[in-house]
Amino acid sequence: MSDTNTAPVMLGKYELVTKLATGGMAELFLARERGLAGLERLVVIKRILPHLADDPSFIDMFLREARIIARLNHPNVVQIFELGEENGDYYIAMEYIHGSTVREMQVLAERDGTSLPVQVALSVVDQACRGLHAAHELRDLEGSPLELIHRDVSPHNLMCTTEGFVKVLDFGVAKASQGVEATHSGHLKGKFAYMSPEQCKGLKLDRRADIFALGIVLWEALTDRRLFKREKDLDMMRAVVQEQPEPPSTYNPAVPDVVDRVVLKALVKDRDQRYQTAEQMRRALIQAARASGLAFGEDVLAEFLEKIAGEELAERQATMHDALERSLTSNEKRNLIHVTGSDSRSAVSGSQRQGQDHIATVVDRPADSGSFPELRRSPSGSGSLPSGVRAFDAGDSHSQSGSHPSAQSDLRTTATMDEQSIDMGAPPPNIGGRAADDSNGKTLALIAGVTVASVIAAAFFFWPQIKGSELGQKLLGEEKASPILIGDPIRVGWAPIATPDVLEKEIQPIQAYMEKELGRPVPMEVTSSYEELSKGVRNGDYDIAILPPLLYVQTKKAEPKIRLLAIRQFGGSTSSDALLLTRMDSQVSSLADLEGKTFCFTDRNSTTGNFLPRAYLKRQGHNPGEFIGEVVWSGNHLQALRDLVAQKCDAAATYSGSFLTAGKFGVPVGKIRQLAITGHVPQDSVVAAPDTPDSVAKDLERVLLDFDPKEDAGVETVGEILQITGFSDGSDEAFDDLRDAVENNDELPERLAPKEDGAQAEKGKD
Repeated sequence: MSDTNTAPVMLGKYELVTKLATGGMAELFLARERGLAGLERLVVIKRILPHLADDPSFIDMFLREARIIARLNHPNVVQIFELGEENGDYYIAMEYIHGSTVREMQVLAERDGTSLPVQVALSVVDQACRGLHAAHELRDLEGSPLELIHRDVSPHNLMCTTEGFVKVLDFGVAKASQGVEATHSGHLKGKFAYMSPEQCKGLKLDRRADIFALGIVLWEALTDRRLFKREKDLDMMRAVVQEQPEPPSTYNPAVPDVVDRVVLKALVKDRDQRYQTAEQMRRALIQAARASGLAFGEDVLAEFLEKIAGEELAERQATMHDALERSLTSNEKRNLIHVTGSDSRSAVSGSQRQGQDHIATVVDRPADSGSFPELRRSPSGSGSLPSGVRAFDAGDSHSQSGSHPSAQSDLRTTATMDEQSIDMGAPPPNIGGRAADDSNGKTLALIAGVTVASVIAAAFFFWPQIKGSELGQKLLGEEKASPILIGDPIRVGWAPIATPDVLEKEIQPIQAYMEKELGRPVPMEVTSSYEELSKGVRNGDYDIAILPPLLYVQTKKAEPKIRLLAIRQFGGSTSSDALLLTRMDSQVSSLADLEGKTFCFTDRNSTTGNFLPRAYLKRQGHNPGEFIGEVVWSGNHLQALRDLVAQKCDAAATYSGSFLTAGKFGVPVGKIRQLAITGHVPQDSVVAAPDTPDSVAKDLERVLLDFDPKEDAGVETVGEILQITGFSDGSDEAFDDLRDAVENNDELPERLAPKEDGAQAEKGKD
């Protein structure tokens, strides 16, 4: 019986069954296709997020991506059925796949106390090579090669069906040499741990980058270890470029020497010495398997998948059959959500971080997955998951964590379901060592996070329903007494990225959490200017400060003794884009149209609200001092957007997070469009003052890195503007590009703005 009697939600000829996930640019639904003569089938719908549906450049990219991928008609590539549009909503309908990702297979194998057999790993890569080769060979209607590159080959993007077929998924970051641009101003795309050396170096890519990534997948499948995963992005990239992998047989004696040689050739740093096509790699792999007497193929894969996941797959298939016959209940819809990915960088405490690669457990959420947002623009300007669920790409470059650089880490660590809970996209909690039991008494470990790739394939495993149990009551939260605070206060300063009344409300959960963990008062203050905050932490008026990127670079230069403790996560990411925006009804169509016009900037020491747009103008060949007609100092990012809508300026500078959340504060984002991405920077940094004792700084770092909004504050994210999903390890090297830009740009004074400049910035505040 359905939970409600509401009418079905339709998108074209597709009846939406339930939302599966929301990523950075699109949201995904399981849907029923209603055809002629009662013909029905389940499909997956990928729809542009509402706040991007008014961006012509993004729509153009989305449509061209769909048209190109739709030409890929190959049994080893996920199939596109239709590219559609209804009332301004652009969407793609693609095949629903019944099976498991390679990453899931590794975890499920661990549940049964085993690992992927050599012949299973070879069978996967054999078919993956077929699918990638078909993509690499794709041509346009005139017969010219498109030179399509996947750029995100990983275990999350390889799906094994119950019939033993492998599908290559998620060409969302793929790039063709003709007609499809890089997604965002040429930034690195894909997962750092699966990138090729040339990709890490920013060189022009070709199909051999995908071959290297597939070599990593095969190495890891054969060894049950991570090859290039490290604690920090830079360390991962350095390992990819410099470190030579050992033969897989070093860790798995069952791997024959001839297979070792195939894997190592795929992983050669010099791409000219690598396999030149995926088909070459496939043929070499098959020859090695035959020479070793190893059976491989669809039957091998199907038999293994049935062995490790047969019961779950059968149960899910029954639920999917019900979805064709009737509306599903909320519980059934929740059971369709599939999660897979890597742990978040902030998942473990400092003492646990080295040498571990955690797999967190996913348990029930108290969400009703049965409702949908309106199919036009949502007030928030972004799509949303069902209550209690938040999606992020677990394979995203900013969600990687891993082993000590000197040694690869084991892929498999069992989580403790009794003690820990994690939602999709939330930073995983610290994980105990005791295995968990599901309702059938079997150990269940699922990898935390959700990749758009695996949700596209709709391989949705089941987890236990614990709502109403003792564990469920713990997860739903209990009333707790206010902590007793003893000792000197730890003073925290925040930059005025929004008005104090808004920010002070948003940071209250962080304050309460820190006071509970530290047992000391932690007063927090939003300063009146960026300059005041920098001066305060340098002089010791604040024990710690949350500094925007440029302010951190300036403050670090003025006082090298400040210590970086952590980087704030915004929606699961540790970085953001700087945006230059204009009004939807404006006649401005290019940067040149803004010459002599009025700009809304936030603060003279703002990274995205002043410095980066000026640096961008200079890179485009314009002298900012001459190009910009007048400046309105709005004082904070929200006010800059309000001033733009109110026609006080022709363009406004902000960062992507502010633009994504502005709708929740009454800013009509539908009246604003993106003109340019002016830069890419880390999120705000948390720093300790020079005279903050080492013991206090270490405690602060530990508490920040252990923070989990769901577990510690009872919310998915902290703040509508801040959108804090945790804190990650910070590296001063992450600011080197910004530091170089500051040193080479005469538009910004080498010292911090004087106090009178900060006072002028106050005039625009509301």
